[in-house]
Amino acid sequence: AHSVFYGQVAQPGQFKYIALLKVTRGRDLDICGGAIISNKHILTAWHCVDEATRDNIEVVVSAVRFTNDPNGKVHHVSWIALHESRSCNPGQLRCYDIAVLT
Repeated sequence: AHSVFYGQVAQPGQFKYIALLKVTRGRDLDICGGAIISNKHILTAWHCVDEATRDNIEVVVSAVRFTNDPNGKVHHVSWIALHESRSCNPGQLRCYDIAVLT
């Protein structure tokens, strides 16, 4: 279960540049965050999408809850651009943990 300790309930529209990424890997669902950097691009962490396909990723914007948020708008990914290093182990000295979704 996902929990946030000492957090506050967000209001619709309060965080306009934040995106929720739902990445399906088999039976697992990984939740990641992203930053909206244009009307077509999401900046996120490389390790969140490195083994995913565009069909396995949903981008949700305008939501304040993980599930069943009537304000949330779901977008599908058409392209995943990983950093050119193509390898990353978080914590590694030269880990460029960055990806852009279109």
